Parts: sequence; C-alpha cells; structure tokens
Amino acid sequence: MEFEISKTLYDKETILKVIYYYQDKFTINIKESDFNYIINVIENTSEYFDINTFIVFLQEQQIRETLNKQFGNLRNSIYKKAFSFMEK
Repeated sequence: MEFEISKTLYDKETILKVIYYYQDKFTINIKESDFNYIINVIENTSEYFDINTFIVFLQEQQIRETLNKQFGNLRNSIYKKAFSFMEK
C-alpha cells in the first residue's frame, strides 16, 4: 500500500514517531517528492494496516509536536521554578 502525506501539514519527525509504533507489525518506508512524503507500507503479519487510524495518530502527534515547539520553553521554565527547591 502506498499513500502520500503533505509536507505542509506534517513534519517528517512526526511521521517517524508514528511509524515507530507500527514497526513490529509493518515495514514502512518513506520517500519524498517536492511536496509530499510517500509512505509505502508492507504488511508483515496478518493484521490489516488501517490508514484512517494512522492518520488519526499522525494528527495527534503533530499537535503534540506543535504545542511542544510553541510552549516547550515556557513549560521547562515553569518546571524549573516549581522544583527549584529540590536543587538547594
């Protein structure tokens, strides 16, 4: 099975993180064109690769990545301040 994912919607790092969850059941290869990542899925087990579930996981992971980029430094500063008493 082969499908394309837009480079403008998803980061390659996000795709790789989602693929990691599938690695024991499927062989997944990534190629690139100018505007898309081309994902090739080979089913290694009797399980069916559900593209809809994959896209849902991809969307959730991209939201995590985006929020982490936007608020990661702020979150780290809050944690550092909240637990600064432990460093003394």
